[in-house]
Amino acid sequence: MNRFLLLLLLILQLPAAMGQHRLVGTVIHGDTKKPIAGASVYINNSSIGTSTDKSGNFSLHLAQASVYELAVSAMGYHATTVQEQVPQEGKLEISMKERATQIEEVVVTNYVKDGWSKWGRYFTETLVGLGYYADQTKILNPEVVRFRYNQKEKILTASCTAPLIIRNEGLGYEIVYELVRYSSNFTTKFFSYAGNSFFRDIGKGKKKYIQARRDVYDLSFKKFLRETLKGDWEKEGYVVRKSVHKENEVKKQADEKLKAINKEVFEKYNFNFNLYYASQKEVLPSHVEALRAQSRQHESITYLMGIMKPHQIISGRDTALGLVQIDFPDYLYIIYPERFAKSKNPMLKKAASQVTEVFLPNKEGILLDVYGGYFPTNNLVMIGYGVAYAKLGFLLPYDYEEPEKSRNK
Repeated sequence: MNRFLLLLLLILQLPAAMGQHRLVGTVIHGDTKKPIAGASVYINNSSIGTSTDKSGNFSLHLAQASVYELAVSAMGYHATTVQEQVPQEGKLEISMKERATQIEEVVVTNYVKDGWSKWGRYFTETLVGLGYYADQTKILNPEVVRFRYNQKEKILTASCTAPLIIRNEGLGYEIVYELVRYSSNFTTKFFSYAGNSFFRDIGKGKKKYIQARRDVYDLSFKKFLRETLKGDWEKEGYVVRKSVHKENEVKKQADEKLKAINKEVFEKYNFNFNLYYASQKEVLPSHVEALRAQSRQHESITYLMGIMKPHQIISGRDTALGLVQIDFPDYLYIIYPERFAKSKNPMLKKAASQVTEVFLPNKEGILLDVYGGYFPTNNLVMIGYGVAYAKLGFLLPYDYEEPEKSRNK
């Protein structure tokens, strides 16, 4: 009888064991090759992580076979990321470069004095976001942030002497964030940042966090990508159309004509348009005003095409690793579900039928994994409504799973 129960227990545990994969490796000093103990090793942007033992070894248990991005950080070393396929072909070895202790002393004079008082609010708003859950999110250690401002180029950059600790009281997470890059160009109005994040769940099981996370997930680009994998945008209420952006020929021609007119007026009439108009009859003031109005138009014109289906952007699959190749020309014009209008959450209610566009800068496309993660991350650009909700104040971990309970619509 006991042998029968033991056999039954083993049979019941078998499916769970088969669904688990181990990712193992060692973290070493890049020059001395000595093991680094106490290094943090985690799946980037997730709540899955561990620390190395005294021999530099680590082991992570993962539910899915896929390609994962590992982030590694340790005091006194430059943070690094590596991609590893699971199941592994062999034990992973990660080398870390030691951080020079003199750097802080050498460059300290280049930092903005009292940088946080001058730039802290802008930094927080651009990194964490504004409104709703972002307003409930706080950077707990602002003293580690250093700012540089190039007055000539009007470019603000930031770096950190240690990982940021970001506490989101609205979603119940504490994020350890390793800032890799931060830049804001006030001339071009182009802003970008990159970093590695590890999530600590400080609100696990609490009802208010379960609902808040579900609402943020509903609005997230992560959910759209996961629904792409399932192959059914319509079921969740997304309307996706192809969007073609063409150069505005009217504006282009108006710019060229105005440039020629301005040059002639400047060279021949000392920029006196009254003399110019009096000297000829072909170009009237009304013509110039019309050209100026055309010149103020947008650089490009958007043409909306037909409704698309997920299979139209999926060009390949690797079923063993759960990877999907995504390719599409032009833009995806994504309209958020109308059902959001019935939500009790004002954030979702406002998002009903709003639009986000995405495009791929390079023709190689992206690889999409089972969790809705994608790489290379710099080959997908988002514009429009969803940008505000892609910031840290609205971020969910990579391994977030939507509760089975029906959504509060």
